[in-house]
Amino acid sequence: MKRLVVGLAGGVGSGKSTVAGIFINQGAQGIDADALGHRVLDLPRVRAALRRDWGPDIFRGARVDRAALARLAFRSRQSVARLNRRVHPEILREIRRRIGKARGWVVLDAPLLFETGLDALCDATVYVSAPRAVRARRLHSRGWDSGELRRRERFQLPLAYKKKKADYVIDNAGPKSRTEEQTRKICEDLRRSP
Repeated sequence: MKRLVVGLAGGVGSGKSTVAGIFINQGAQGIDADALGHRVLDLPRVRAALRRDWGPDIFRGARVDRAALARLAFRSRQSVARLNRRVHPEILREIRRRIGKARGWVVLDAPLLFETGLDALCDATVYVSAPRAVRARRLHSRGWDSGELRRRERFQLPLAYKKKKADYVIDNAGPKSRTEEQTRKICEDLRRSP
């Protein structure tokens, strides 16, 4: 099978990771941009730049305290842009490298798929949809308050734009079996595509 890259987009807490897992169960190789972002924070050059930008309070020992960094970074467009300048080039380089080495299916779970232009590397894009109340409940179970969801989304493209731009939409508000069925149908459609 030729290489096929499927990019996932959606709001915070929409269930992109769940959908990525279903694609992986269907035979795709997964690339998780969030996981790569966590690794990037351990790079000495990135840690040094973040220390210069936000000081020692964002560290717990030698490691970046992501929650502390997020509290400071998600205050203004300028500080979000500064954070993105520090971490995105490293993440994007690794994503491109992994896609370049991949064979067969690749599912790219990237929260900022459209914001970073990663959709240009994709053969198809899928928007994972869930109502705000469902997403807030999911995020609350991870320790987020409703203000954190609003803060994060303020610095992303509107969800309606992402949904309109995507090739496919998965409604992930219901049971996992329904999400699996929708994802399998997309897989079948993509397998039939030339």
